[in-house]
Amino acid sequence: MKKNVKLSSFYYGFPVFLVTTTDGNNGNVNVCAASSSISLGDKIIIGISKGGKTHANLVAGSDVVINIPDPSLWQKVEAIGRLTGGDSLSEGQIKWGVEICHDKLAKTGLNTEASTAVAPPRIAECPIQAECRLVGTTDKGRFILAELDIVHTWIDTGLLNEDDTVDSAKWKPLIYNFREYDTTGDTLGYNLKYGH
Repeated sequence: MKKNVKLSSFYYGFPVFLVTTTDGNNGNVNVCAASSSISLGDKIIIGISKGGKTHANLVAGSDVVINIPDPSLWQKVEAIGRLTGGDSLSEGQIKWGVEICHDKLAKTGLNTEASTAVAPPRIAECPIQAECRLVGTTDKGRFILAELDIVHTWIDTGLLNEDDTVDSAKWKPLIYNFREYDTTGDTLGYNLKYGH
């Protein structure tokens, strides 16, 4: 039996990622925690709420690095989610206890490494990173969709098979599952495109 319910948010299980952007006016780096994305081929589309520094940087044309943490980083991801790089707080941010912080990386103890094709740096602790060029943004009301082209993908060598494919038995993504941090379990089987 099923029941028709109204959920405040339909987060049925999405990989968590950290978005690094740069401010075009001063070059300052911003990082935000996100979990709304779709990736296919060499494209990624991410959803970003309006009102924060990442939104402002994207609308101004900043390129992006998508940094994908493993489950060991969940507390740092949550700490970033409680900070904003903006100069003021919305009512919602005040309600949730968000703080203004212009150097979230330093406050959370995360380190950067230089990107090779885009201005925003990569987050060193994240085992998977994608340097992306911004193609454009689409206004969707309370949030924007940002379309990205992947330029370079960096994977921790400990996660790779000999043929440079990701070993899914070793990679366990951090997942946002109905607002709870989670990860995947044992492998159930393989899709026909596994390893390609």
